[in-house]
Amino acid sequence: MLRRMFEKMNEDGLTEADTVVFLGDYIDRGEDTRGVIDALLAFRERHANTVFLRGNHEQLMLDARTDTPPQLAPRAGYMVWGDITVNWLQNGGFDTLASYGVAGYLEWWTSIPEEHWGFYEATEMEHVTERYHFVHAGLLPPGERWKPYGFDIDPRLWIRDQFLDSEADFDGRVVVFGHTPQASGKPLLQHNKIGIDTGAVYEGPLTAAILDPAIDSSVAPRFLQIPYA
Repeated sequence: MLRRMFEKMNEDGLTEADTVVFLGDYIDRGEDTRGVIDALLAFRERHANTVFLRGNHEQLMLDARTDTPPQLAPRAGYMVWGDITVNWLQNGGFDTLASYGVAGYLEWWTSIPEEHWGFYEATEMEHVTERYHFVHAGLLPPGERWKPYGFDIDPRLWIRDQFLDSEADFDGRVVVFGHTPQASGKPLLQHNKIGIDTGAVYEGPLTAAILDPAIDSSVAPRFLQIPYA
């Protein structure tokens, strides 16, 4: 689907001068994480003005890398994992490791190429322009207190209802985000936010928004979609 989206973007007139922002969650739950990262790296070679934002899944993976290493348990056939690693594995980490050919798990991180680790580590938390604020999950509305899940996490990677329900003016910019799938398969389009996660992981389409900096942000953008296959 990603490669087909690249083809569609090219057909739509993508140029080397255009800025392309990816909103994160490149790993986990998909059928080929390694292939996705390879495709993104190849895309950046052709398009220098590319921004890769970090998603909560990339953060989970990076946190797991610094967690207590897995160890063999005294009971044969069992392993002991750190809580952070377990959290990642339960959220799609096993699929990611399978795409890298990891089987033994004791030193799973060594099976991931350094180029890919460099990609994950270099992902950015946000990208701000004059009219748009790009971020993975959303922004904490002005004046509100972050209500996380009981542990220290960045709202830009995890926030949902507080942001989605907000009518706030985010410094006059429209917030462009992913993270929360739209069950309708259509982008969320509001005066202060544009959500383009249309649930590709759940057999929905893959969506890209075309935002022209020369056109006022109050004008609805165009969207490109690739159906699930």
